[in-house]
Parts: sequence; structure tokens; C-alpha cells
Amino acid sequence: METSSTLTRQLAIGVDIGGTRTKLGLVDVQLGKVLEMLVYPTETKNGESFISLIEDAINTFKKIAEKENDEIIGIGFGVPGFVFGGKLVDSTYGFLEFMEDYPLADIVQKRCNISCILDNDARVVALGEAKYGKGKDFSRVLVFTLGTGFGVGFAINGMLDGMAPYGHMAGHIIIGNSEIQCYCGRKGCLEALVSATGIGLAATEINWVNKYPSIVPTPENIFRERQNGNKDAVAVIENFISFLKIGINNYINIYAPDIIVLGGGVAKALKNDLHHFQDKKLLRPFKAYEYEVAVSVLSEHAGILGGAALFTQNAI
Repeated sequence: METSSTLTRQLAIGVDIGGTRTKLGLVDVQLGKVLEMLVYPTETKNGESFISLIEDAINTFKKIAEKENDEIIGIGFGVPGFVFGGKLVDSTYGFLEFMEDYPLADIVQKRCNISCILDNDARVVALGEAKYGKGKDFSRVLVFTLGTGFGVGFAINGMLDGMAPYGHMAGHIIIGNSEIQCYCGRKGCLEALVSATGIGLAATEINWVNKYPSIVPTPENIFRERQNGNKDAVAVIENFISFLKIGINNYINIYAPDIIVLGGGVAKALKNDLHHFQDKKLLRPFKAYEYEVAVSVLSEHAGILGGAALFTQNAI
């Protein structure tokens, strides 16, 4: 009889392609644990360089798995753009210049001899949060990724809400008058107001660089200045919170989530502000409706875990 110590673990590789870094992790999909992690600068221009990087990482993880007699069942990518059928990257809005009508899954499968599934990065983060993070004990899990941009993902009972590649664009709802222009060309998009990019643009509008030349207007610095009592920082963050609250109000009436998980780099600074987003005056789908708002505990592992979770039963 085989002992538990000799049983093969089921592992998968998760890949999170970010604005500046590409994170890859070897994941125990049953435990939801990142066993090993590699981080590289994101290659945006050269497809061959990108695939070579992925190939090297896969080979590294395969060697680690072989030593433990483990099985790697596949590699799952979170791609910042439109993905069709789990295989084809339609577009990344020009962010990854070589990924236009790009059969990434087929290329990786042929080149690296490993099963490959793709999905949008915001949806993949939502899957990770729903299966392994703050959402694991809830049925309807809505996840906002507050990073360079603003991503939306929704999962029900640990499964992504369908295969449509468009849901992550939910950040492009117009929530008010604003001179801050979104990359989509419109003004007043939620994405342009509650992302790291939006916070930087809001600081530019109040002439931050000239007022505070020694303080780079990153979200981290502006949140810190807010704590220090800087009135301009207070105003920028108050507007940010107000816009995000409006967004949450709208999404509650679309998704009726049991929990809203805030992830991404900007969300880390919101731990003491969650009460703003649980206002009893917000519109409710029905009288008994309740919801929670939480900051992710998975942090930068969320996309990796979600990518690996694409291979779990009924994940998509």
C-alpha cells in the first residue's frame, strides 16, 4: 500500500503578466500554495524573448517537480487584454506589442510540451481570490484589482462567471465629470480615477510636482503624505475614495456580491478605509442583502494562484 508521503502532488504553473513584472509560480493546486516563484521584468516588445523566458521558467519548475516526484499538469496565464477560448490573445491594447491575434497557448504547448490555458488577468486574479483568498468562504465574489489600471473579475462558487472576455472592461463606466482622460479616450471612466495611473494624474492636476518636487507622486507616497496631514494628499485620496465608493455602489447593483475583495498595489493602503465602502445608504438589490469588503491577503500571489487554478476541475 502506498503511503501518503509517496503520493504525487498535483502542481500547476501560474503566470501573472504585470505592468512592470512578470511573476511565475509553481503551485500546489489542492492546497492553494505557491511553492516556488520567479520574477522577471515584463518583456513587451519581443515575442521570442518573452517565450524564451517562459520556457526557461517552465524547465526550472519541471526540474524542481521531478526531484519531488510531482506532476505538473499545465501552465495558466493571466494576460492583460482580451482572451478568446482560453487560447488566443486578441489584443493587449498595445501593451504587449507582439500579442495581437497571438496564439499564445498553442505556441507554449508546442514549444514547451505542456498544456496551456489563458484568461484575462483581472479574471484570473478573481479566480485566485475566490478559491484561495478572502473569497473562499463566499459564494459570489467580486474582485477589483487596483493597480496600474483597474480590473474587474467575478466568480460564483469558485468558478469564473462564464468565458466571455469582456467583463474585465467594467472599469470603463462613466461615474462623473472629470478632466482626467482614460486610455480608452473618454473622460470620467472609473478606471482612470481609481487606478495608480489615475491617482498620479489627479496629483498632476493640482500641480503636485511643482509644490512638492522632492516627493514623487506615487500612490504609496500620496497615501503616506495623507497620513502626515498634507492637505493636497488628503484631497486626492478623498476624491479617490469617493470615486471608488460610487463604483462599488454601481457594481453591487449589477453583481450582488457576497464579498468585494480589493487587490493590487493600491489596495494595500486601504485597510483603514474599508468602512467608507460599507455605507448602509448604498442601494441594495433586496432588503436582506449583506456584503463585505476586504483587502486581499494573497497580494502578489493572487494572479499566480488564479493562473494555476485554471486547471482545477470546473474552474472555467
